Amino acid sequence: MFPLIPSTCFFAAFTNNYSPRQIPLCNWNSKPLGATSIPAALAEDITQDRYDDLLTWLLSRNEYSYASSKFKIRPSTRGGFGAFACNDLEKGELLLRIPRACCVTLDDAFNDADCGPAFKKLMEQAGPGSDTVIIAGYLAKEYLLLQEYERRSKDVENGVLDDSSTRARLESIKYGPYLRSLPWKAGVNAQDHILFWEAESVDCLLKGSLAYEDAVDIKTSVTQATKILSGIIGPTINKARGAEGIEDSNRGFRLPWQAIKSSDVSYTDLEGLEEAISGAFVICLSRSFAYTFVRDNSKEEECLIPIFDILQHSNDPNISLGNSEVQPNFIEVKAAADVKAGNELFNQYKPEDDENMPYHKFYTRFGFVPGVTEPIVNLIENRSTIFFPKQQVV
Repeated sequence: MFPLIPSTCFFAAFTNNYSPRQIPLCNWNSKPLGATSIPAALAEDITQDRYDDLLTWLLSRNEYSYASSKFKIRPSTRGGFGAFACNDLEKGELLLRIPRACCVTLDDAFNDADCGPAFKKLMEQAGPGSDTVIIAGYLAKEYLLLQEYERRSKDVENGVLDDSSTRARLESIKYGPYLRSLPWKAGVNAQDHILFWEAESVDCLLKGSLAYEDAVDIKTSVTQATKILSGIIGPTINKARGAEGIEDSNRGFRLPWQAIKSSDVSYTDLEGLEEAISGAFVICLSRSFAYTFVRDNSKEEECLIPIFDILQHSNDPNISLGNSEVQPNFIEVKAAADVKAGNELFNQYKPEDDENMPYHKFYTRFGFVPGVTEPIVNLIENRSTIFFPKQQVV
């Protein structure tokens, strides 16, 4: 949970001990939970055309970006979407080449025209774990702007609004196609996560389990982070919606124990803000990578890698990821074995025997349990040893 002091421990719940993974993580999720107390699958799922648009976007961003014609995104038998070989692949065959410039990194947040200075200040003062918080804040802001500009664009098309700048604003959202492909709500593409649960459901179903403390820690941390991020991104969203906001001099984050100025305005009740931030954290926790790009003073950094994060998990992966030897600041995805046409391509998120990531923590952090296809609520209700300690026989 967030301590009140010192500030350097404030985002401890998001340190690299848990997220992002040291080995690239993608998004394989269990089937949507069937219990009424837990969000179920939504009808507004992401469709194939969103991923087709995403591939087109990736290839248009850089002349050296590459996606093999043998690489296709299709519905996966494990829920949601995955990647498949539509022709036979040979070991070592190149499937994707993705530039760092198409990956969501801290650079995007720090260079943001609206919130960059506040994000930098947050990094300076909040301490470990703030990488995840900042990227989540940036994603939430861009997603809310995307929603607003899409709404306005429809109004322009329908003759309800006369605004010649709307199209330009919509196109200015750098990661628009990527944002549209992400699971912002529970059940979209089989996405599950403890952050989509109500607090009452956590207490009712997980109290006494191995997962309870971690679940409460994550939800409490995100609640506190939402209060901070709302002060950073709220004014921008308000302005985009045509509402009056606070002056930039009052913009920014404030740790909970710091004094509140009379001129400060709370944005926590701004429509859609809390949900967007929560969804952004789900995306970061379930899809982010800890990766080292080859560049000057290169170091491991948290990032989101479009297209690659669609691959499902297997403990026997058939792809490999590495830096390009041809183009600096590019990553390449290659076949790690011969793959027959029609077979799904798999990444390994983490080894399934990792002692530092027991299965119950896989669920609270990433939203799935490796190898489990039945609703997680069934495991909890049946007091599976994944979630509940074994009882000693007397």
